[in-house]
Amino acid sequence: MSHNFTVEEVNLICVFASESKTFTLESRNKVIEDIEKALPYLEDTDMAELSGRVIGKLRDMSDEEFEQLELAEAE
Repeated sequence: MSHNFTVEEVNLICVFASESKTFTLESRNKVIEDIEKALPYLEDTDMAELSGRVIGKLRDMSDEEFEQLELAEAE
């Protein structure tokens, strides 16, 4: 299954995955967990919506798909 991430979604994942140099199931779960922890503090509805989309896409991915992601923050 193909999960097309927008530039904004990739940037959000990169922010939360920046501590891990390799993408594994553990880092995928950690990214999801950390984004969920941030949700109650988001006052911007667009950021909350973006975060929800990212969480959904990450949950729908297989572990293999996540490990193959090539994530790089856009400027």
